[in-house]
Amino acid sequence: MRLEAEKQKEFLAKQGFETFHDLLAHVIGWWEEGARIIAGILDTPGFTWTDPETDKFNVELTKKFSAWSDEDLFAHYETVRLALIELTADLPDDAFLNKDIEGWLAADVVGHYDEHPIPG
Repeated sequence: MRLEAEKQKEFLAKQGFETFHDLLAHVIGWWEEGARIIAGILDTPGFTWTDPETDKFNVELTKKFSAWSDEDLFAHYETVRLALIELTADLPDDAFLNKDIEGWLAADVVGHYDEHPIPG
């Protein structure tokens, strides 16, 4: 289902983005950050990270991907989405007991869709 142009603008404004490109950059960047942290937790005992400051990180993400064409960004979205699915599917069962891993998955996968619902 596609939203009419005016509904698209309204939706994006409510999400805090000017373009769909920026919204997608935001989602991709948080997925990449979550995957990086989850892999670090699994691979490196004592792995630590600093949670990005949300608003600043979002601005950095839109800048990072601003020069990408929509086609390239859509392809990268799909690559990152599939990589995150694979990462999650390959996690050992005890990884889901790790509060940090569970927290990143809950925030980046489930929470992100709840925060940016597309109207029906």
